[in-house]
Amino acid sequence: RRMQSASARMQRLIEDLLAFSRLNTAGRKFENTDLNQIVKQVESELRETIIEKKAIIETTELCEAYIIPFQFRQLVHNLIGNALKFSKPEVPPHIKIESINIICSEENDKKLIPNKEYCHVSIKDNGIGFETHFNTRIFEVFQRLHGKDQYAGTGIGLAIVKKIVENHNGHIFASSELNEWSSFDIYIPVNPDN
Repeated sequence: RRMQSASARMQRLIEDLLAFSRLNTAGRKFENTDLNQIVKQVESELRETIIEKKAIIETTELCEAYIIPFQFRQLVHNLIGNALKFSKPEVPPHIKIESINIICSEENDKKLIPNKEYCHVSIKDNGIGFETHFNTRIFEVFQRLHGKDQYAGTGIGLAIVKKIVENHNGHIFASSELNEWSSFDIYIPVNPDN
């Protein structure tokens, strides 16, 4: 059993490493895409876990974004999947997804270009959260905040998310309160050419 378990973990690790490496080489075809459709696809893929955990996924009317659709679907899949995985025992996960187009003001602490329009996507959950000093470290490859016996995973999922955001010339920020919530804020340029 231990050998099978170790073999399964190694297989997941190899698959995640391949997914991470493909982000640099895969075709980058940008399209105007309805984010509502991306979220619906991911909800369909994660349907069994959503039902099992009695999760609520709440979305506002999401905007259209100029993205690489298959990469952004992976990003949303990883973030919703994490929200489901890192939920509190006996508490149904509540995941809130919002998006809005914003024009960045002159003063900002997010490295956003002033007067440039961004699609701001926010994914927030009521899960176990993490300590604030991990806000940037969680995006590093193999960074795990919990042992493999507590939560399955390879520690590559959020590194994939960050790489996808970078492929879109965007920025991602994480914030959290331990045992209360986690939030991921993504900023993707609406028009990457100007």
